[in-house]
Amino acid sequence: MNCFFQKTLRSGLFLSIALFIALSVDADTLEDQIAEISGELMCPVCEGQSVAESNAQLARDMRAVIKTKLREGKTKEEIIDYFVSSYGETILASPPPRGFSTILWLLPVLSVLIGAAIILRTIHSYRVEEKE
Repeated sequence: MNCFFQKTLRSGLFLSIALFIALSVDADTLEDQIAEISGELMCPVCEGQSVAESNAQLARDMRAVIKTKLREGKTKEEIIDYFVSSYGETILASPPPRGFSTILWLLPVLSVLIGAAIILRTIHSYRVEEKE
C-alpha cells in the first residue's frame, strides 16, 4: 500500500511539473510569436525599423493586432497576409524574390560559385605548369 501511495504521489508531482512547464512555455510562445511576426514587418512611419523595434504608436497598435489575431487562432502567414493586404509588400522586412529582386537574391550565390570556379581553374593551371 505504501509503494502504491509513493508511485501515485510521484506521478501527481510529475504531472504537476509538466503542466506548469507547458503553461509557462505557452505563455512565452505567444510573446515569442508576436516578436517573430513583428520582426518581419517594417514600421510604416519609421525609417528602417521593424514593428518589433519601433516605439511609434502605429507599431504598438500593429503588435496589439498581431496579439489579437494570434489569440483568434490565426497563423503567422495569415497575419502577415493581412498586413500585406493593408499596406502592400513594402511592409515586409524581407520582400519575396520576384522580378529584379530575384537577381539580388541569386547574386551572392552566383558570386561564390564563380569565385570557386576561378580558384579551381587557377589551381589546375598551376598543377599543369608544374608537370611540364
